[in-house]
Amino acid sequence: MAARPVTRGIDAKPVRVSAILGGDIRLEASTYLREGYGLTRLAKQVPGHTSLGELADIWLPDRLTGYEMPAGKGLPFFTAGQVFEDFPRVRKWLAKAFVPQPESRYVNSDWLLMTRSGVVGRVTAVYPHHLGVVISDDLLRIVPKNPAEYGWLYAYMKTQFFMQVAQAAQYGHMIKHIEVAHASAFPVIMPEESVRRKIGDMAAGAIRQRVRARDLRDAAFALFEKCVGYSKDDELPQGGSSHGEVRVSDVIVGGRQRLDAGFYGGQIARITELFSSHPTSLLGEVTIFASDLPRFARIYGDGGIPYVSASELFDVNAKPGKMIYAKLVKGWDRYLLHKGTIIMACSGQKYGIIGRALMLTENHEGLFGSHDLLRLVVDDAKIRSGYLLTFLNDPALGRPYVVRNAYGTSIPHLDSSDVQAIKIPRLDDEDEAAIADLMDESVRLSAEADRTENDAIRLAQNQIETAIGLSSVTE
Repeated sequence: MAARPVTRGIDAKPVRVSAILGGDIRLEASTYLREGYGLTRLAKQVPGHTSLGELADIWLPDRLTGYEMPAGKGLPFFTAGQVFEDFPRVRKWLAKAFVPQPESRYVNSDWLLMTRSGVVGRVTAVYPHHLGVVISDDLLRIVPKNPAEYGWLYAYMKTQFFMQVAQAAQYGHMIKHIEVAHASAFPVIMPEESVRRKIGDMAAGAIRQRVRARDLRDAAFALFEKCVGYSKDDELPQGGSSHGEVRVSDVIVGGRQRLDAGFYGGQIARITELFSSHPTSLLGEVTIFASDLPRFARIYGDGGIPYVSASELFDVNAKPGKMIYAKLVKGWDRYLLHKGTIIMACSGQKYGIIGRALMLTENHEGLFGSHDLLRLVVDDAKIRSGYLLTFLNDPALGRPYVVRNAYGTSIPHLDSSDVQAIKIPRLDDEDEAAIADLMDESVRLSAEADRTENDAIRLAQNQIETAIGLSSVTE
């Protein structure tokens, strides 16, 4: 009796030669085994469907090999990952002479951006902080041909369906890529105009809310800096740019010997001088500290609860990418995130998210958070949470003052004892209340924008599933 042929691998299915030869010749099996391949074929059978290239001009600038300059000395630059951050900070400056066609590197507020390498298919709107900054060529520029379809395209491209379609087209071994031609061919299902308009208005409204939230946040920072006595016209010296003497008593801080010059010199010396003219409170005195959670073994699975890392939480409307079996972690309930808590990233590079603080809202309730997040529960009788959040995140004063406490070379870390010892400048009750009101409204608007956007994406996903005849693409 002849032996049966053995099929190696988890999945196997026949593929028509015409499918392989359609367009670019794709011989890797993963192209046809991904769910997005089947979804693409279903979408192309929907009457009235079109392609992304019919609705938008899609392009990208030439690859950029920049020559890095000292901070503030060249063109500000954002990597692809930074573009998705809620509050990115420029950490690279490029020599203008070595940036070919610099005008092609900038973006406009009515465009969309989509990752074309790494995790392909991630989409973001263009926000005010992206304008005037050189943007990585790892992002495709999506320019809607009809401005009335901007909101619908944004909601559609944020769906799980679109992500699966995009990832079905990716190629490459270690680092996945898609090209302009791939994106142009992505199918777009077009419900009736009234439906597209309703969903698009929700999505565009969420983007406008988010912009307004950022304006309020910037106003809170400006008022805090004014009340403390800092003017943007008075440039703070950068660390290492000046020399000075430090008392031995200052080096031995709370029993810890801080010998790194950046802890004292340059802009930190000036910030300390500004804060010294005000009464102060220690951060540990105005909060209940819930941190120093131990590391744990992460066991992921579809039956777990949503898990978020520090980096995920600081992206715009970040979605948990993994599910963790929480009850396999000792003291698992201590890691859950709760509305009203301020969390702070306590590890990472000093130019990155370390020291960034975020007020958790109902959108974060019950998520399982990384041990790399310090948890701060504010004592409302001693300080307004909005004022504390403004101080911690203020880009000119508070954030450098927090990050100076980071120690370590490869991956700097913030120790909870150092964070608790941070001195917070106190202002008149009226000034603190005004600053807190601005920041609280910013947090509220941002959380509302996320919920509105999620509703628009959900409606778009439902329209897609109805059109292709599936009850749930994501199940």
